[in-house]
Amino acid sequence: MKTCLLLITRSIMNWPASAIRLASVTFLSGTLLGLTTACEKANDLGLELPGTSPINSNYRDFPVTAYTVRQQPVETIKADHFLVGRVADTKIGVTTAKSFLNVQIGMPSDSLPSKYTETKLDSVVLSLGFDQVYGTATRPLRLDLLQLQQPLGERTVYNSQSQVATGSPLISDFAGVLNRDRSVRQVVAGSTTDSITVRVPDRVIRMRLLRYPQAAAFATTAFAALNEASFDQARLDAVVKGLAVTPTANAQTEDNLVGFSRNFDTRLAFYFHGKASGKTVSTRHVYAIYFGNNPTQLPADAKFFTQISTTLAQPLSGLATPFQQVPASATGGETYLQEGVGLGTRIEFQGLDDLKNNGQLNIGLAELRIPIKQYTNGLFPYASSVYLQEVNAANQVLIRTVGATDYERLIQVENSSTGAVPPTSVGTPAAATLYPSYSQPQYYTVPLTSYLQSYLLNRLGGELPSGLILSPILRNNPSLTLNRTTLDASGIKLRVYFSQLK
Repeated sequence: MKTCLLLITRSIMNWPASAIRLASVTFLSGTLLGLTTACEKANDLGLELPGTSPINSNYRDFPVTAYTVRQQPVETIKADHFLVGRVADTKIGVTTAKSFLNVQIGMPSDSLPSKYTETKLDSVVLSLGFDQVYGTATRPLRLDLLQLQQPLGERTVYNSQSQVATGSPLISDFAGVLNRDRSVRQVVAGSTTDSITVRVPDRVIRMRLLRYPQAAAFATTAFAALNEASFDQARLDAVVKGLAVTPTANAQTEDNLVGFSRNFDTRLAFYFHGKASGKTVSTRHVYAIYFGNNPTQLPADAKFFTQISTTLAQPLSGLATPFQQVPASATGGETYLQEGVGLGTRIEFQGLDDLKNNGQLNIGLAELRIPIKQYTNGLFPYASSVYLQEVNAANQVLIRTVGATDYERLIQVENSSTGAVPPTSVGTPAAATLYPSYSQPQYYTVPLTSYLQSYLLNRLGGELPSGLILSPILRNNPSLTLNRTTLDASGIKLRVYFSQLK
């Protein structure tokens, strides 16, 4: 009884003001017998819509057919992280990430070596700050450092599949330690003078370039340019061109893949001695150049991207090119969502014809429930958000044109702070909510009431989609991770609450 009351209350609270009715053909009695229902007469519960006959409130779970889909290449340019490494897992295969970085003038011009006399280069350190580790942190990340043959093009579009020419390695097979600690001084709580030394994780990989012959030659050439009075960004591009940070080619390690953040820990620093104007004593100074994270420059001025490739394991090897799909029946009833790699899950609803053209039916609430396979986030965290793309039979995202601009068709939020959002709008995509649970498998859910009503009435404006792709990626979102969710494909359901007029 309580369950039924809850269902009816949710149903009525979500009815449109006009109590939308889907027009003409009645449910077959056999269809009604197959419904999963929770029913009571509305009048028995004290619930009655003005001007209507008594009603029954029901719900039905519509199953889906699910596939793992390879989406189009991921836009990794100017993301909030760049990824480097190689990691293997039994479900998907071996994923390799390489990063290609243009450089930016960093500190103010009065900090340049050219502002000092009798300069002497002491050290050059490439620092890479990280906050994501996929795989083990107990083994080092094995790296190669190379220079780009040409700076990344200002008008060239780069994505996860782009190729860039590099020169010979400046450093080969460098061991980047991922589990080092460092000592810091902290003030004792409640005191303004007392402090203690504590150990904290050191999340920075540091390469001291002067220790390696090829890198030392590169560093001293760059330092000579910094000493030029006319030094500017164009001169920096001509001398440095850009850097590539890749997993080592000398040993096919598959231990880890690391996400480097664009903060002040990520920079190329030149430490030197020099005399300031009018001074007779040489003092130590530092000048740093950055990789798209210089706060004095606009993000649009930066250029960098991550190349991501995956050697897919069976049976997902059928996803070698974009838009291909593999049915859940071939992957043990599982499908996958993964950022970076570009995996999504295509779903096709079954049985929706039963809801069409029924003059006695009011849809009160529809929601998509997407269960997660338990204990599958050991290597990759679950994707935090999932979006729903409308696609055609070839898994290509449908396009909606607004004015002179084309937008990918994404299911929109049901309501926003400004009110109801039409399903044919753009700009407010609905993100499925991840529900944590300790007593049952976690799941995503997203409301689809308005969308389903428009779909059944063929009012989506344009081509009717043949399916939806659950995707963890928004093309205008700068986030870049390898987060992955394994879905229990057989449990994905479209639950529809409705009322049947007597």
